[in-house]
Amino acid sequence: MKFLIKKAGGFCLLIIGITFLSFLLSYLSPGDPAQILLNNQGVKASEEALQSTRHELGLDRPMIVQYGDWLMDLCKGDMGTSYKSNRPVLSEMTAKIPGTLILTVTALGVTMLLSIPLGTWCAWYAGGKADRLIQMVTYLFASLPSFFLALLLMYFLSLKIKLFPVIGSLSLKGLVMPVLTLALTLSAWYIRQVRAIIRKEMQGSYIDGLRARGMSERQILFGHVLRNCRGPLVTLIGISFGSMLGGTTIVESIFSWPGVGKLAVDAITARDYPVIQSYVVWMAVIYLSINYLIEFLYPLLDPRTGRRRQK
Repeated sequence: MKFLIKKAGGFCLLIIGITFLSFLLSYLSPGDPAQILLNNQGVKASEEALQSTRHELGLDRPMIVQYGDWLMDLCKGDMGTSYKSNRPVLSEMTAKIPGTLILTVTALGVTMLLSIPLGTWCAWYAGGKADRLIQMVTYLFASLPSFFLALLLMYFLSLKIKLFPVIGSLSLKGLVMPVLTLALTLSAWYIRQVRAIIRKEMQGSYIDGLRARGMSERQILFGHVLRNCRGPLVTLIGISFGSMLGGTTIVESIFSWPGVGKLAVDAITARDYPVIQSYVVWMAVIYLSINYLIEFLYPLLDPRTGRRRQK
């Protein structure tokens, strides 16, 4: 119970700190929010209109008062109103979350299907020809920026072969290229990580004991090594899941994918501060929540960790 209370307190303090920094950066950013709002509405930004709009938005009050009001509204689920669309930010965010969730889950699923078997193969046959070849390929894809890989796929699969549409959409064909871009980039990193985790586990002293008992290599790998690697693997997946749920901004922007990342990029371009602030809070809450969840689940996946903590 004390552990949970301590973590909950730390979580709340971190979120408050992040919200304050987010609000402060928006407050100090160049540009008058009242003028931006009036320009987006097509209203002439006269001095009288600006003063009236600033008063309506509460911009004529001290910064700390503005932050307090914004934080209280945020706690009630009110993220403000978008300057660009004049719609509630919460509606804007919730409309884009399903797109990001679909892209994230599909890309991570493809990444796991590629990475875990190949990483396990490389670890078990380390130093072999297949291992060296796979390592070379992963270095190649890891060195390619995601935007460059996206443009390559777009050029060959859309413009040359015409298999998939250039613009991403919530359909099977529209999903393929964004998922390939994310999965190939992530897999290049995941394969090396999976290989390193399994190689480290294989160096454990208990492996020699299992061999001495007459267990086959297959039984050792699937019955013990992979089972003991669950904790680190879940940590890898959780960190990636949290980051991607925040929106894969580059990939979503290139393919015009209807997700949270694309919404954030458009908000930054339009200086839509309520959306930017809400996006930062969304990123923080998702990332911290998943990290705390992993920290809670880790001892269940790897009991050795729980025993070390108790010591």
